[in-house]
Order: sequence, then C-alpha cells, then structure tokens
Amino acid sequence: MNRNEFVQALPVTSIAARLIGAVLEVYMDDIDDIHVMVSGDERDVTNLRVQCTADQLLVEQPAASLAKNPVSTSWMQVTLRIPRSWKGSIEARTVSGWMNIRGVNGADLAMETVSGMLMASDVSFIAASIRSVTGDIKITGLTAERCSLSSTSGSVLAAATSLRSGSANTVTGGVTLSLTEPFEEISANSVSGDIRIEAPIDACDAVLRSVSGRIRTSGVSIVEGAAKVRATTVAGDLDITQVIYE
Repeated sequence: MNRNEFVQALPVTSIAARLIGAVLEVYMDDIDDIHVMVSGDERDVTNLRVQCTADQLLVEQPAASLAKNPVSTSWMQVTLRIPRSWKGSIEARTVSGWMNIRGVNGADLAMETVSGMLMASDVSFIAASIRSVTGDIKITGLTAERCSLSSTSGSVLAAATSLRSGSANTVTGGVTLSLTEPFEEISANSVSGDIRIEAPIDACDAVLRSVSGRIRTSGVSIVEGAAKVRATTVAGDLDITQVIYE
C-alpha cells in the first residue's frame, strides 16, 4: 500500500520522525511543500501518524504496533521530500530500521537507532548528533560546527567531513574521521578499536590515554597549543595523518 501526505513547509521549523522498524529516507527536492511518502503493509501504513502541532511535523509509528506484533516481518518505508529553501531541525529515531538523510541543510540534526544503520551524505547543520547501539554510522560530506558520533558495538566512519569541534565514541568498533578542513578540537573514545583521524593539518596537540595503545602520526607534529585531539582507549591506537587537498 502507498500513502502520500503534503504539509505546508512555511510554518514547520522542526521535523520529528519516531519509528520502530520502518526505513527512513530524507532528502531535499525542487518542491514547495513537505511531501511524506509511505509504502508497506496496509495496516502499518494506515496506522502511521502524520500530523502538525504548532511548528513541528510529527511522523510517528505507534508503539502499539510493536507491542501487538514484536517479531513482525512486515516492511515499511517512509520518505520525506523537503523543499530546498527549508532550514529547520530534524530529529529521527528508530528501533531497527536504517535511516538515510542526504542533501539536507538545517539547524540541528539528531539521528538515533538501536540496531539500524545510520547514514548521512552531503548535509550541513549547525549541530549534529548521530547515535547507534549496535548499528554502524556512515557519514559522507557532513558540514557542522559541532558534531557527536556514537555507536556501542558498530563502527563510526565520517568521510569528506568538515567540523569545528566533534566527538566520536565506540566500544568495540573503530573510529575513522576524514576531514576536509582544519578543526579546533576532537575527542574520541574506543575500548578495543583504533581511532584514525585524517585532516589537512601539520600539527596538533594530541593526548592518548590508553593501556596498550600508541599514538602514530604521518606528516603531523605533536605541538602544544595546536588543534586539540583527546583520545581514550584500552588497546586501540590513535593514528593522525596529514592529507593535502589541491
């Protein structure tokens, strides 16, 4: 079953998507209104709540859907098409479905899941918070003043990313941050995974607190007072590499 809803974009300053097992995709397009497209099992599609309250658009999968059928194998996809002129905040949460946000510019971005994969590409926000328990985080082309990436057992990858300050945390997975511009401060934590930072810098103020991990640099000098890198691991290494973009 397919379902289409159109919402006037002008009064909406924030979008909240609270899902259980549905797949979520959000992208900007040449349209005037926010377009909500839903596909999947008829009961799930019908029960999905799409409503505006004050200045927020809420897209919500009722918790009763999980309570009645906790091992449901039904599939549902929710797609949000947003006008290119829209610059609000997005909060997206899901239990097990993966999420993909691409080409969106706004104020704040919050993505959270238990077991799904979180992906974002070519997005620009003032602040971004992306968190997963067991799923991986894969980011490409993120621009943010402040960014927080966290996964308990999944890996954290941010490629072609620009940020002023950021944090990346994982327990068993690894952390890879590939930055296109110099940064001011990065903190990263991992128990057993390695932490890799690539950036167009030739010096940084790096400190690693670890039981057996080591700091390794390539083209980067460790200088007090330079851009800060603070990392904590048990067994993982901290690798900092200079990259040059032409």
